[in-house]
Amino acid sequence: SQSLIKTGNWLGPLLVAAANAGIKKLLIFGYHGKLVKLAGGIFHTHHHLADGRLETLTALAVSEELPLEMIRCIPESTSIETALKNLGTIDPMLTERLWCRLAETVESRSKAYLARYVSSSMEIGAALFDRQRQLRWAGSLGSQQLDSLGINLQI
Repeated sequence: SQSLIKTGNWLGPLLVAAANAGIKKLLIFGYHGKLVKLAGGIFHTHHHLADGRLETLTALAVSEELPLEMIRCIPESTSIETALKNLGTIDPMLTERLWCRLAETVESRSKAYLARYVSSSMEIGAALFDRQRQLRWAGSLGSQQLDSLGINLQI
């Protein structure tokens, strides 16, 4: 059976509650500007509590070994959306690689967060929307879960 749960800013407690409820697979859908916080280890995502979005994206760009020109434009951007546009004008292929890395990191950081609170084998996938509400990027588990649901990413 499949369920859809809409949540707000308290994604960490949702993960723990899902694991405690015996959920085996969880697919997190969200706007990239919100889920980038999970990639940074921030699981209470209300803007008054923490931000770090551009810093997280910059760190991921360094990990992905993007060219210095691209890395430098991220912290100079006014938002995640602006960073996405700026990066895309420099190198669209590397930009896509970075956003897929972001989705992968959401998955791994979510699993690590969950492990701090409960022992669980729950699979956590991530799928990210852009500002136009197009489903654009997914981690490896998210891609598998989307495939099993018959959902395709927009390119």
